[in-house]
Amino acid sequence: MNKIIITGSTHSLSKEMNIFELIDQEPSLLSVFSRLNIRLPFGDMSIADMCQRDGYSADLFLILCSMHINPSYRPATSDLRAEMLPEVIGYLRASHHYYASHMLPHASAHLEEILEHADNRSRNVLRRFYDDYTHYIVDHFQEEEEHIFAVVDSAANRHDANFSIIDAPHTDIDDRTNDIASLVIKSLPEAVPTALRCAMLRHVYALRDDLRRHSNIETYLLRPLVELYLKSREI
Repeated sequence: MNKIIITGSTHSLSKEMNIFELIDQEPSLLSVFSRLNIRLPFGDMSIADMCQRDGYSADLFLILCSMHINPSYRPATSDLRAEMLPEVIGYLRASHHYYASHMLPHASAHLEEILEHADNRSRNVLRRFYDDYTHYIVDHFQEEEEHIFAVVDSAANRHDANFSIIDAPHTDIDDRTNDIASLVIKSLPEAVPTALRCAMLRHVYALRDDLRRHSNIETYLLRPLVELYLKSREI
């Protein structure tokens, strides 16, 4: 796989593409670099050169970038290989860390600024909703770590590993996001500055959208790779 053209987009990604060109074309991909802990500087390095330097599959890197840029993108089965599975698990684990150490704390910092301008009743309601929201997300991560990622890890030494948990439906967090957004937009007193409301909402919605991508990676990349892995063990 040398090139990915994302349907409905002007983006065309290839292994020969310059890293600066890639980031300049799609700055949101910086979060992918952060999760993979890819070293800078790049100079005039290509995607292929960077992946070779840092020990990543260039094909998988293109797939992850494509799924990040366009949530509707689905990798072709012909582009997947069973040996990609450990790298995908590593990326998903790194995403959990990124959410917990970067995205949630940023939203929490904006929440604290908002609470300074809210009355006691609004403060208590918003804090309760937000605490429930973050606990729900963290619990979801823990469930994935214990029931999906650990199961995949165990497969290297077990022939009877049970991958059925991957087929369980992902719980949508949109309702919880909407509850928080509704409180921030509709219910907080006028004393809360609009700029603070918008700053927090940007982080909440960004987290929601990134978690949707995370779910897509598990559904449309992790699951078929697990199937390929199981087939490879039957040979």
